[in-house]
Parts: sequence; C-alpha cells; structure tokens
Amino acid sequence: MAEHPLVPRQIERTVRERLAAFRVVVLHGARQTGKTTLARLFGDDGSYVSLDDQAQRNASVEDPRSFIEIRSRPVIIDEVQRGGDALVREIKIAVDADPAPGAFLLTGSANFLTVPHLSESLAGRASFVDLGPLSETERERTDGLLAELLSGNAHRGRTGGAVESTRLEDRILAGRQIADHTPREYAVRVARGGYPALTDMSERLRSIWFDDYIRAVVARDVRELTGARKIDDLPRLLEAAAARTASELVVEDLRRDLGFGSRDTTADYLAHLRMLYLVRTLPGWAASAVTRARRRPKIYLADTGLAASLLSLGSEELLDPAERMRGPLLETFVVNELAKQSSFSDEPVALSHFRSTDGRREIDVIAEAADGRVFGFEVKAGRSVNSRHYRNLAWMRDTIGAEFALGIVLYTGDISYRLADRIVALPISALWSR
Repeated sequence: MAEHPLVPRQIERTVRERLAAFRVVVLHGARQTGKTTLARLFGDDGSYVSLDDQAQRNASVEDPRSFIEIRSRPVIIDEVQRGGDALVREIKIAVDADPAPGAFLLTGSANFLTVPHLSESLAGRASFVDLGPLSETERERTDGLLAELLSGNAHRGRTGGAVESTRLEDRILAGRQIADHTPREYAVRVARGGYPALTDMSERLRSIWFDDYIRAVVARDVRELTGARKIDDLPRLLEAAAARTASELVVEDLRRDLGFGSRDTTADYLAHLRMLYLVRTLPGWAASAVTRARRRPKIYLADTGLAASLLSLGSEELLDPAERMRGPLLETFVVNELAKQSSFSDEPVALSHFRSTDGRREIDVIAEAADGRVFGFEVKAGRSVNSRHYRNLAWMRDTIGAEFALGIVLYTGDISYRLADRIVALPISALWSR
C-alpha cells in the first residue's frame, strides 16, 4: 500500500498559540488519531520521549525528577498518563520554578482530567486541547461551515439580531452551487470514519483493524488506567452504545439490556469509554425562553467508522433506506464533524441538543456561540426536504427571537436553498466544502 500523504491538522495552530501562552499544553484524544505525529512537529528545539517505550516509562516512574530535569525545553512527553501522578507532580514543580511558557507538551490517549490515578490537574498551568480523528475539513483542506457561521457579525441584541441573521443567511447561500456529493459518497465517508490509518484501507481490512483496536484499548488502557479487572463486558457495552448512537442516554436501559449487575457499574464502564474518547455525549440545551426542556444527554460513538464496524455495516448497507441505523449514523457523522470543527475554532462554541419534556419537539444539534447566537441543525438522510423537517427550527426561531441566528437542515440532496426566514437547506457536504 502506498504511503498516504500527511494531512495537516487544523488544531496545530491552536497548539502553537497555547504553547506561546501557557507553561503546559496537554493534547489528548483517542489512540491512533495522530497525536504523536502532531507532537513531533514541535520537537525540533526540545526533547521528545514516549512512555509507550517501557524503558522510558520505567525511568519516569522510578525517578521522575531526574527524568524531567535532564531534558531540554520544550519537553514533549507522549502518553504522559502512563508515567503516573508522581511524574505530573514533578512537571508542576518544574513549571512553578520556571514559569516560562511552552515548557511542556504532553499527549495522552485518555482524558487527562478523568484518569483515576492522576490527582494533579495542573490547574492554572495547563491548557487542554482535544485531537479527534480526521475531520472532513482537514481531508478537503477547507475551513468548514462552523467557522463560516461564527465569522458573521457579532450578536447585536434584540434590535439588530434578526437583520444580522438575514445577512448571514444570504451569505451562507451566496455562491453555493449544486453540490457534487452523492448518497454513496456520504455512505463511504460514514463507513470509513476518521482514523488516519484507515484512509485507503478496504472495508474488510478496516473491520480487522477495528477489532484489533478495541481489543488493544480494552486489554491495555482500561485495565492500566482504572485498575479494573472485570473488563470483558466493555466491548459489549461499546457495541450497545453503537446501536444507540444519536439517541438519549438512559443508563438503566443499557444495564438492563446487557444484564449488568448495577446502574453504578454500567455508569462506570461508560465513563471508561468516554475517558478513552470512544464515545461522546451531547448535553441537553435550554435557555430562559425555553424552560420546558429535557436535560438528558444524547450518546454518540466518537467515530462512525468504529460504529459501523461494531454493527457490521458497510457503505452498501448504509445506502439502503430501510437500514435502521442509516439515519442515526448520518447524524453521528454530522455531530462528530461539528465537534471536530469546534475544537479548532477561533470562537468558542458549545454543542448540545434539544428535546422538550413532552418529547414532541427535538432538534438534533444546537451550536451556541459565546456572544449568544444560536444555530440549530437538523440532519436528514433523505434527498429532499419538506416543512416537517424544519418545523422545530421554526418554532425555536419564533420562541427565542433574535438570538436564533440560523437554522440549517442538512440532507443528502444537492441544492442549497432558503426554506423560511433564517432557515436554509444545505447538502451535508456544506459542512466542509463551498
């Protein structure tokens, strides 16, 4: 297999910016997302060490102070969680003694702030950056729809908000011609997912890769990081999560269906999967104008390729309108893409979902900008859009008023057009292409 060219990661600019301002930057994300490759870009003037190397790991555990002191800055430590709490405390001591920015770049395949055996958080000293699998914007070398939305005029309050939103609506539609992406291309992207190693791999080989990946993560990382011994049920839980991707998270339902002993055990196992960036949750959204909202989160597999493999679905199956998981996996694909774009966005944005307490009104994704603007997204697997598909967006627009900047129905058709005031239909490919 020919070597695939290195895809530039958009988070690189964020990491460089944070290193110039913070003493420590922690880059964390799932295994095989490209953290090591990215971290090595910063090692020309410093020192790089991986704690996946047993000898280096032993040295970091046995004498963490010397391990830190002998290295030139910046010190890049790959898989830092394997060095344990003592190593992190020595890093804290070192940066307190010399507060110059950019001293340490730490990477980890687990969420640094949730690893059970790490009690030191480096609060006030570190900035945390998430690196997910490849985004479609990175594959296509574009900025992405979220950046385009957030780059609009800042929210101007109730007087001018609707006017600014209308201008945004026009700008989003301007210049967008008929998209050239087909349902088959979407199915291929969903089934492939974003792990860099799988870019040119066949579906059969991807399935083998994912089987080995899950086995390695469960056998090594979960046992090592949590001390858990009974972890054989974790792959079953991950498969159950894949079957429920894009649905509300009800821990008791998972416990009952899997036959786990207690709700606490099930919740702990889910926490392990989140810690390793295998699943993500989207919180429920509500605002002062929308008080009757459920706050239960939705659960998503953090990569659609992983989800499809767990469910034994390839691109051909995902083309079938009768396939039950076609819609949920497409929604998961969109949520993951928006989450990746938000991770390297210049403007802070919070992602959530909305469901009313009576269950009658749902909106797949809410993106809320720091200035108060709200963007609503609905994801549809069909090739056409009708009024049923955007009625909840229209309801939210009318309910919250000027804060509602734009509602977007993303679908597998090929035309971008206006549906109603501040509501547009866009092909899913608009997430990453003009």
